Amino acid sequence: MDAVVIDVFSRMVHVRRCSADDVLETPELRAEYLNEARRLLGNLPERELLHKLTNLRKRKKLPRSHDLT
Repeated sequence: MDAVVIDVFSRMVHVRRCSADDVLETPELRAEYLNEARRLLGNLPERELLHKLTNLRKRKKLPRSHDLT
């Protein structure tokens, strides 16, 4: 699951130049993240998918926009 969440988030960073906090706080970005994660992982609860993103952010496993240029 970690690899899929990292991949989904990485694509969002590349296209949207957003942070994990942006995804967690902005309804449109959150919906985009959830839709893509569910497409790849199945219909998991929102809480589980957002918790995974938060956990990866805290463990410094997520890319930043300047990492992907």
